Amino acid sequence: MSKTGFPAGYHPGKPGLEKVLGSLESEVMEAIWGKEEEVCVRDVLEVLNIRREIAYTTIMTIMGRLVQKKLLCRRKEGNTFYFMPLFTREEFAGRIVGSVVDDLLADFSDATLSHFMRRVKDQDRSTLERLEEMLAGLKEKEEESKDDR
Repeated sequence: MSKTGFPAGYHPGKPGLEKVLGSLESEVMEAIWGKEEEVCVRDVLEVLNIRREIAYTTIMTIMGRLVQKKLLCRRKEGNTFYFMPLFTREEFAGRIVGSVVDDLLADFSDATLSHFMRRVKDQDRSTLERLEEMLAGLKEKEEESKDDR
């Protein structure tokens, strides 16, 4: 785990969530987010077994690790554990992106900004306009906070 509370490893060559989670952890999280409600191990197993056979104990172990990584919360009712994600998929993605960008800016500030600007410039005009609007909004908030002092 990193200092941000998110998985420490980042693997840029892997697809989607596998950049920061193992492949089975990614599948489990996707299955849970797809349910949009509290789930037990059997619920996740039913989703994942459509594609391939996986042992109940394997899924139980993975879900326990996801609790330790603070991606899921767990409660016990009788003999059954129920799990809920602590973040939506979008919130998780946003936090991962934020963590990666923060690390890049801390270690390679000029190179990160330069590369980012080149990439934005290579996108369509609307991407550049959105960035300009975001920067204007940040400057406006900064000015407002100065006025409040």
